[in-house]
Amino acid sequence: MDVILCHTTADFDTLGGAVGLSRLLPGARIVLTGGAHPTVQAFLALHRDEYALVERRSVKADQIRSIAVVDTQWRDRLGKAAEWLDLPGVEITVYDHHLAAPEDAPEDTPGNRTGDMRTGDIAATHSQIDAVGAVTTLVVEQLRAYQISLTVAESSVMALGIHVDTGSLTFDHTTVRDAAALTWLMEQGANLRAIAEYVEPSLSPQIQDLLAIALEQLTTETHWGSTLAWVLLSTTTHVPGMSQLASRLMSLTDTDILLLAVQQPLTGGDDRLTVIGRVRSGTNLNLAELFQPWGGVDMPKPPP
Repeated sequence: MDVILCHTTADFDTLGGAVGLSRLLPGARIVLTGGAHPTVQAFLALHRDEYALVERRSVKADQIRSIAVVDTQWRDRLGKAAEWLDLPGVEITVYDHHLAAPEDAPEDTPGNRTGDMRTGDIAATHSQIDAVGAVTTLVVEQLRAYQISLTVAESSVMALGIHVDTGSLTFDHTTVRDAAALTWLMEQGANLRAIAEYVEPSLSPQIQDLLAIALEQLTTETHWGSTLAWVLLSTTTHVPGMSQLASRLMSLTDTDILLLAVQQPLTGGDDRLTVIGRVRSGTNLNLAELFQPWGGVDMPKPPP
């Protein structure tokens, strides 16, 4: 059995990339390893049967022969499915678009290298990791190379992956390759009405509550002519959609640089601190370089 793993709290990019891989790996099954963003859940409520999705509990570990991991290089983003990575004789391939410089990773990181870039702690047999706006773009390029045609359902969810992760091609990390991939998906019949419905989702009730708290607690200072704002939020459980929250904060405040820190509990009693950065176009600051020592490089720049 060939298995394709989306990361926990699946977004459209990991789902879109996984759907594309299911065409490159005929017979492979897609597993959502731990929930999905609210908009992805709403989308799958209508379209789940059109994709090769299976429940994690229905997978028999002793039948797995290969694993493709989409949109992450870290075991802790795969929930309980991370146990499958330790199965003997299983070929593991990682597809990702988040890069981390080798000098910023510990020397004992049990990962692998792609070119001169050290990856995460998944010991992959193969990997395709490149600095594009969306991991779905990497999969589209393979589909085009093999001249594989897509259904409307497949092209639509893959187009959503690129739209959401690149801000409809407006985020700073967007590349020409993302635009070319999106063009091809439109040629394959991507449903523009579905894309319009899901690419700009409304905030979930949880995120709306946190937005109110963030606006109340936001601290701002001005340095060298730029306004810097930051806020630390604490949650009792994992709350999906923090990237949406950061973008909405930017749109509601006169801020050039925003740092949103979220402290969330992990299984075992530890906490994880996630920092999301946003920089308004025209501001002379590279958040990717700023966050590199902590392995974070996926900080899109919103439109002005």
